[in-house]
Parts: sequence; structure tokens; C-alpha cells
Amino acid sequence: MIVRVKCFTGMRRFAPADRTEFDIEIEAGASVARLLALLEVPPDIQPIVAVNGARAETSKPLRDGDKIVLFTPVEGG
Repeated sequence: MIVRVKCFTGMRRFAPADRTEFDIEIEAGASVARLLALLEVPPDIQPIVAVNGARAETSKPLRDGDKIVLFTPVEGG
């Protein structure tokens, strides 16, 4: 399945080619935690995750077409 990921500043370093937004293929039924592992986010970094506009835990299963936003808690304005 394909999900769309958007990474804000603190998480952009884990995106392919330092891109802000990208599609990624992931196995059906994979969780947010699996996505973070694919992006090689170290376990000591605990990003805030939103799936389709709602905050999500890392155990949340993803579905084809989901839109995931990742950012670090220290970001803001």
C-alpha cells in the first residue's frame, strides 16, 4: 500500500532526499511504528504523529492512502 508522509523541520532528516512530503510503499496493515522504522527514526526520538488530521499512537495501523504528518515536540511558533 502507499501512504503519504509529510515531515516538518525536525523530522525532515529522516525523509528521502531531505524532502518535505513524499509517498512511501509499506506492507498492508503496517503500523505507524513500522513506518518510523522504515524511515530509520531512532527509538529515542518520539515524534508527534497525525494520521489523516488526528493525533495517532505508534500502534495505529495504517491504510492505503493515509496521510501521515511527523514533527518533533520542540517545533512550533
